[in-house]
Amino acid sequence: QAADPSGDRVVTWAEFEELLEDEEAVAYLASLELDATATRFLFSILDDGDGRVSVDEFVHGALRLKGHARSSDVISIMSDCGKLLKKISIVENLLVSLNETCTIRDI
Repeated sequence: QAADPSGDRVVTWAEFEELLEDEEAVAYLASLELDATATRFLFSILDDGDGRVSVDEFVHGALRLKGHARSSDVISIMSDCGKLLKKISIVENLLVSLNETCTIRDI
């Protein structure tokens, strides 16, 4: 709730920065063995460019940074793959649409 004062289940960069000013929130992150730098990095790799991250994505990512699964490289690669899959899907949809509007004689 502290991370999402608007209640929309999405954390914006501004909400996130505000959260990192809260001593209780910083203490909670510390209990997860996460410091402000790690959580800022996590937000930036989970963000798909719109400055927003769903609460579920952030919690899932934070838990992956904790303990043995603490590999920011792996999380970064997973994030990049997710972003690429979204872009590939857009290109695929555009190609299907283009194919539907063109005929062989048009080419």
